[in-house]
Amino acid sequence: MKILNQEFDMTTFPTHYVNPNHIRIIHHGYASPDRKIEVMIETMDYVDSRFHLDLMLVPNYQRDYYQTLQAMVEKRKNVRILPPVSFEEIIPFSTQYDIGIFLCPPTTFNLEKCLPNKFFEFIQARLAIAIGPSPEMARLVQEYNLGIIAKDFSAKEMAKSLNALTKEQILQYKENANQTAKILNAEKEGEKLLGVLEEVLG
Repeated sequence: MKILNQEFDMTTFPTHYVNPNHIRIIHHGYASPDRKIEVMIETMDYVDSRFHLDLMLVPNYQRDYYQTLQAMVEKRKNVRILPPVSFEEIIPFSTQYDIGIFLCPPTTFNLEKCLPNKFFEFIQARLAIAIGPSPEMARLVQEYNLGIIAKDFSAKEMAKSLNALTKEQILQYKENANQTAKILNAEKEGEKLLGVLEEVLG
């Protein structure tokens, strides 16, 4: 059973609009080497000029890795690193974007099986979702038709999947996220848990 450990703001309803000439992608989270964030940066070398990536990263104790990412970003015009916002502001801030991306190679067992908060935050922000073939996330993306799943975890395959997107597809994925946000949230998951407990306790 998955239990979400964040209460999402269900009152956040962004305007469903996509500028076809300036499609905004966001990734947020810890700048950890095992997450291979550099692959998402490298993805931007192969995408169409309409795509732009913002990374909202929280440095961890490995500052040299964060500095490596900064150096990579400085060489590219379609990628930025933004200062992180507070935990409560992540979803409202993210609603200005079109796509949430998390390309996470399975460098550890936990990352291979991960279903992170950011995935649900993308949904609550009503974003289309772009991921690699991470099984738990892919299962929900397919079940609710939330976005694209690259064939592998390489920059080129993710870019290929992004480049194939049309404005209409992105809008549809965002609308699907809008509907899914009413299903996959802490309140609903809490109701399921209470139901299970009631059955167990009789």
